[in-house]
Amino acid sequence: MTARKYGKTAADLGFMSVTPMPSRAELEKFYAETYFQTSAAKTYAPTYSPEELDQKRLRARLVLHAVTATGRVTALNDARLLEVGCGEGFILQAATEAGCMTTGVDYSEHAIRSFHPDLLPNLRLGDAATVLDNLRDSGETFDVCVLQNVVEHVIDPFDLLAKVRAVMAKDGILLVNVPNDYSPMQTRLQELGWINREYWFSPPDHLHYFNVDNIGGVADRAGFQVVDMFGDFPIELFLFHPGSNYVQDSGKGADAHRARIILDLLLAERGLDAYHDFCRAMSRCGIGRNLCAVMAFK
Repeated sequence: MTARKYGKTAADLGFMSVTPMPSRAELEKFYAETYFQTSAAKTYAPTYSPEELDQKRLRARLVLHAVTATGRVTALNDARLLEVGCGEGFILQAATEAGCMTTGVDYSEHAIRSFHPDLLPNLRLGDAATVLDNLRDSGETFDVCVLQNVVEHVIDPFDLLAKVRAVMAKDGILLVNVPNDYSPMQTRLQELGWINREYWFSPPDHLHYFNVDNIGGVADRAGFQVVDMFGDFPIELFLFHPGSNYVQDSGKGADAHRARIILDLLLAERGLDAYHDFCRAMSRCGIGRNLCAVMAFK
């Protein structure tokens, strides 16, 4: 797409957004060239180490654990689960193994074909808004809906949330996973001068920037209430030490990533209940590189 200098502006709910907002045509062109490849992987890794695969499966199991922990969806067996932006399919696979009837939505089948080809019959290809409208028109409803790193990419996150709401069962659960940006940890790193740029600000890829302090207001405006919230491992901890600061020295990124994977798997060895509590505590403290808000109808 045409080179453009983007700025940022604060919304009334406290989250930051890109300005000017790209047009839909510009955004579609960007994603066609960057994300939705059909052959050589540009967005998703072609392979993962055994530890990385274990960690991805762990996070997928945590999503399902958080669903049942709400007490609203007490049994996953035969529950209907929809994941918008299903990517490589790790959550869909975990849900399928748990007995859910699963549906995934994505622009491309490349990533899921690479890692979970058996799930291809469960995949609906196309623009998320169009697919959601089609599901609504056909009368399909879902007990669990997952938006995994999606709402930060769309021009109007409230329009997308409304479309998801329209296909949710009355007692359904929505899990919204977003990067935790303009967080207290990032602010302190800037104050200390230990990062030299807002590395998380990445238009036109990410158009909106949410965190633990504003996601509740987003949920409220969309007609939801946050009933649980948890973070993931705060890899940005490594930025507080010059020997592991991967923003100042990108060559340290691979080691920081590997350490994060090993520590995350270690933290989960005491079971999903303990690991879930740890992840909740991170969100309460405002940290975690990503956060997952578990929402229900108000």
